[in-house]
Formats: sequence, structure tokens, C-alpha cells
Amino acid sequence: MGSLPKRIMVHDPELEGSYELVERRSDGSLVLRPVTERLSDVLLATADTVFVDAEFAAHLERVAASDDDLPPAEDQ
Repeated sequence: MGSLPKRIMVHDPELEGSYELVERRSDGSLVLRPVTERLSDVLLATADTVFVDAEFAAHLERVAASDDDLPPAEDQ
């Protein structure tokens, strides 16, 4: 049975996000791959949240970086 991929959260402002550990090198460095969130998960996590100023900008960046898994909107 294989193990689940190791996930790492990075909080540096330029690299902030969730990453999957791809490789541990012999020199101690790590190779990471960004893990994108699904848009539906972002919407569920923030459904009743009121964003103010910088929080709203950060939320928009999070939405823009997510993978759109929502069904297409129906025309009214």
C-alpha cells in the first residue's frame, strides 16, 4: 500500500500556499509542487465570511488561483 503524498504549507508572502512534497534531495533540499484548491472548496470554506480591505484582495487571489470545478452557469 502506497503512502499519501506529504503536504506542506508555506507562509512566505511570495510563495504562500499548499505544496506537495515531490522529492527529498541528498543535499537536504526539497522539491515541491503547488497544490491548487478546487473553487467549490474555496467557496464552501468562505461562504459566510465578510472580507475587509486586504482580506478581500487575498480572497480574490485565492479564487483566481483555484481550479474551476463548478458546472457552467445556465443562461437565464
